[in-house]
Amino acid sequence: MAKSSKKEDAGAVTAYLVAYNAASFIGWAYVLAKTALYVATNGVTRLDGLFAEIGYPLIYVQTGAALEVLHAVVGIVRSSPVTVMLQVYSRLLLVWGTLYPFDYSEIRASYGFLLMVAAWSVTECVRYSHYTLGLLNIESSVLLYLRYTLFYVLYPAGVSGELLEMWAALPHAGAIHPALKGFLLLNMANYPPVLYKLYTHMIRQRRNILGGEKAKAKAGKPASTAGTAKKKL
Repeated sequence: MAKSSKKEDAGAVTAYLVAYNAASFIGWAYVLAKTALYVATNGVTRLDGLFAEIGYPLIYVQTGAALEVLHAVVGIVRSSPVTVMLQVYSRLLLVWGTLYPFDYSEIRASYGFLLMVAAWSVTECVRYSHYTLGLLNIESSVLLYLRYTLFYVLYPAGVSGELLEMWAALPHAGAIHPALKGFLLLNMANYPPVLYKLYTHMIRQRRNILGGEKAKAKAGKPASTAGTAKKKL
């Protein structure tokens, strides 16, 4: 009975994670598709309507990522709660601390906004589809490679967009209260060490996972993504 109960619990957790990752993929795919369609229609010089197209879906789907901190804390995924929290916190600060309260073109219709959204949405579409398929024991060497390679470009691109957004928000934050401006400046100053931590973490992950897959291939063993399906970074 105990073994049966554990299997049922594990099955319920897996079903929940499949639903969560699939829903997150759909949300980010919607943001990415709407962004691509807007740029294809209007170009990159007319971004004044971009937030109206994707702003609130972006805020909602990114806010949903706060659950990933809980997943790590309770242990249903094998990620470090600290690492997950660092990434989720910075993004929540962007969506709720800059995009939501400040309705100004230099924030909602800027190249920084476009760069940030593009980097985030591509990253998350690859990440969540990779996790969903992994939880279903469906292997995709292409997604595995993209998951642990695209970050070389997308992490710096996303961080650049985030910093541009916070820089543009500084005057408006200062107009509300100097402490709010100081808070944003403090977070901006914290970006280099946090980026270094996340970037080097991903490099180690890439070496371990893609290197392990190559070793399996040389040994004649099938590559598998299932073992990494629950890793959140």
